[in-house]
Amino acid sequence: MRAGDLKYRIAFYRLTTQTTDFGDTREIYEYKGSYRARVNYAGGSELIENDQIFHTVTREFIVRAYVPVVETDIIIWNDQKWRIISIDHNKQYNDIIIRTELMMGENLTIVNNGSN
Repeated sequence: MRAGDLKYRIAFYRLTTQTTDFGDTREIYEYKGSYRARVNYAGGSELIENDQIFHTVTREFIVRAYVPVVETDIIIWNDQKWRIISIDHNKQYNDIIIRTELMMGENLTIVNNGSN
């Protein structure tokens, strides 16, 4: 992979569990780092279910092999949240291909917001 292809900065957030003062737990996403990536359009579709229209948008984020990413992470890019579908390690080009889908309408708790 050529370094000039890594044009976009994406931020990774990791799912953690936090205990509140009252003893109950809640899931939050903590900032884990910001990395450079190449972004490819992977497709999109429209689905009508129960008289509601659902749009799915998918992207591929290609990052260097040293990026610590797991499938429970989310990516924030262009002020949009992306759920990770799969992670493929491409040893030939020393990179990671992350397939994602756009998360629409989900209210997530994000803490320690890094600069992206």
